[in-house]
Amino acid sequence: MATTEKGCQATAAVTAAAAAILATAYTAQFGFDLFPCQLCYVQRAPYFLIVVFGALALLPAVDSRSRRIVLFHLVALLLLETVLASYHVGVEWHWWVGPTTCTGPGAPTSISDLTAALSKPAPPSCDTPAFVFAGLSMAGWNAVAALILAGAALAAALRKPWWHTA
Repeated sequence: MATTEKGCQATAAVTAAAAAILATAYTAQFGFDLFPCQLCYVQRAPYFLIVVFGALALLPAVDSRSRRIVLFHLVALLLLETVLASYHVGVEWHWWVGPTTCTGPGAPTSISDLTAALSKPAPPSCDTPAFVFAGLSMAGWNAVAALILAGAALAAALRKPWWHTA
């Protein structure tokens, strides 16, 4: 196998993993009625970018050096994802206060505010996990997965023989 193919496989693996994580989130939402809060939606953005840029980097017109640069950018997006998910975990564990739009605006101050609040369903709260498995919420597992994937992608990007064009 040519060394540049390994670099292509590393980019494809990161892209596929990001797509699988998004698919899991949508399956939880639409298949199991685990509705996401606002912070959950924010956590999806880096994965969308990883899928788009990763897929573009896999095009045949992209050379090995450019693909490696894209992989470094994917690592940065995965580290951003780790930070976002860790922040969400902190909100869930009440280590810090989340956004007021996500943890509740507080008590209504007027009858019209109360009527408006009662007329629409409340969005899921960011400080209450929708699902917990083995002691970690979905945000917690997301932080773990993003960190592991970032480490694997960084290791692949740093393997110079994989990216050397013969």
